[in-house]
Amino acid sequence: MRKSLQYCILLIAFFVSSNIVSSQELSSNASEANKELFNELKQQENERLERVNTFLLNNPNIKKSLSDGNHIEYIYDVIDGKPIYRSTYNLSAGRATKINHLQVGGSLGLNLDGSGVTVGVWDGGPAQASHPEFANSTDTGSRVTIIDNAIVDGDSGSFSFHATHVSGTIGAKGVSASALGMAPNVNIKSYNWSNDETEMISAVNAATDPIIISNHSYGVPIVNNNGDYLDAWWMGAYTQDARDIDNIARNNPKYLIVASAGNSGTTSYSGGLYAGYDKLTTDKNAKNSLVIANANPTVSEQPIFSGNYEITNLVINSGSSQGPTDDLRIKPDLAADGTNLTSSIPTDAYATYSGTSMSAPNTSGSLVLLQQYYHQLHGVYMNSSTLKGLVCHTAIDDINVVGPDPKFGWGFLNAKASAETILEDQNSQSVIDELTLDEGGTYTFTFSAQAGEKLKATICWTDMPGNIATNGVANDQTPRLVNDLDLRLEKDGTTFFPWKLDYSASTGFSNSKADNSVDNIEVIEIDAPTAGSYTLTVTHKGTLQGNVGGPFDPQSQDFSLIITGSNLTLGVDDNNLLENLSVYPNPSNGEFTISFQSNLNSVDNNVKVEVYDLRGRKVYNNSFINSSSVFKETISLNGIKSGVYLVNISEGNKSTSHKLIIE
Repeated sequence: MRKSLQYCILLIAFFVSSNIVSSQELSSNASEANKELFNELKQQENERLERVNTFLLNNPNIKKSLSDGNHIEYIYDVIDGKPIYRSTYNLSAGRATKINHLQVGGSLGLNLDGSGVTVGVWDGGPAQASHPEFANSTDTGSRVTIIDNAIVDGDSGSFSFHATHVSGTIGAKGVSASALGMAPNVNIKSYNWSNDETEMISAVNAATDPIIISNHSYGVPIVNNNGDYLDAWWMGAYTQDARDIDNIARNNPKYLIVASAGNSGTTSYSGGLYAGYDKLTTDKNAKNSLVIANANPTVSEQPIFSGNYEITNLVINSGSSQGPTDDLRIKPDLAADGTNLTSSIPTDAYATYSGTSMSAPNTSGSLVLLQQYYHQLHGVYMNSSTLKGLVCHTAIDDINVVGPDPKFGWGFLNAKASAETILEDQNSQSVIDELTLDEGGTYTFTFSAQAGEKLKATICWTDMPGNIATNGVANDQTPRLVNDLDLRLEKDGTTFFPWKLDYSASTGFSNSKADNSVDNIEVIEIDAPTAGSYTLTVTHKGTLQGNVGGPFDPQSQDFSLIITGSNLTLGVDDNNLLENLSVYPNPSNGEFTISFQSNLNSVDNNVKVEVYDLRGRKVYNNSFINSSSVFKETISLNGIKSGVYLVNISEGNKSTSHKLIIE
């Protein structure tokens, strides 16, 4: 009896000490909305810890943690008298997701390493900050700052194996070449998961080194190590945790929360939407985060010794948890390589793990480099909706399914295509824009495109938190979307609609192109566009809701817009330059010819040609006097490195851009 009492006292002491961590003061630059949300979430955490304390006191024979020798689970909450366990999601990534093209020495010439960016890692305990992989660029200190010292995932020793591996996947510097992280010079703040929600608000509003991305490779498994299953209503449900994540994101528009989808892919249970699907739990069903599935790509060097790696086979790992949400939102959002990743573990060692725990930090580290690149070009970071929309827009389609599905989401992460789109926007060859739609308003944008390359348009927005699902009600398909924006493209009287997920209780899931009233990301794809003028519109259904002013004040919804296609011309008046325009050969060895039908009625018939690399550096600049109806000039780029370049061509006030590949 005395031993049980001592055990309970220790538990209470642990939970009280854990709660103290979340009581840190918010920085003075935190908004009033964040201060209010911080206090609300702190109260929720206190109530959750009290439920766990009471349950353990009343059930002394139930262990606070469970282990099967491979992973450890820990009681996180008690709902309807049943313990809910949190678990780490465990069971060469950079080449598959093409992040190597962005890194130092990569083909794009960007030489990105995460410098100046801070990422938060919430996990089962602190990472080993002294691991050689976390040394700073001068080897005089660590890039990992430990915020929470307590290990809560049951690991022995002073550091969490799982957290150290996850942090290495994000930011290992490559002391061991096989363990090189995605962002080898990023700063990392290391937390345990005990008070994650309040700590997230503190970290993103910190006076020094605020985070803009965080990684969460843990969650609630469908079946725990005791063999106990969650009730079926949990799977796919929009719970309090999902709402909290959406609330945090809504209050902090630059902050993107990256979460692992879970490793319940082979778990079966009764009462779901459809056999083999509907396995996302708690916060994985949030709208504003980026939830990552685990893919198992096969990558090979093509051609051999070229240094260029391509995916030759792309399948989802069988253990990766499938979506969608109960309201048929497309979740997970993306897939990334999380199979057999080598990374750092405590005692300066290394190990190879698989799971969505690995695909999530693979993604988080890649997003760090994209934010670093965007900041280099613009001086600010992207909104989280822009970053999320961009990586979903540029994702590689699942080989076996056209369009989105509940396994891959929008596809497989392609960091190279995302970076190229950022630069193409800088050179008016694509669109990445951050906009606002007012109540009752319509956003309209007209542009021209050539036939050939797929034309694609995406909007993404950080939505208001929705209504929480009712406990015990399974598969409630009531939409959790609050502000329902609508994207349309129109050309010559034909209207193109975005993707949406379809569901049949008898046949399962498919997709179609129609009105989407559940997702806060909408994507229109035209596989074989015809040349000409397109009109894009964004409108909304119902009344926009916001978190400012009174309920009857005018509201608005910020959204992000991404457009890519063949020879986009942003404004129909610029399209004259595109008549019979050709740049050939392409690819070339550095010598190519530009030819187009000239506008001799222009006051200024001089033709200006500029060539930029993908860091925005000008590598060629010349002007040509033109007196012919057909302009034709051969350009020689002597000694230029192989890679992708942008050729800007202008005549008078008309201009266009072309992508050029130098072999």
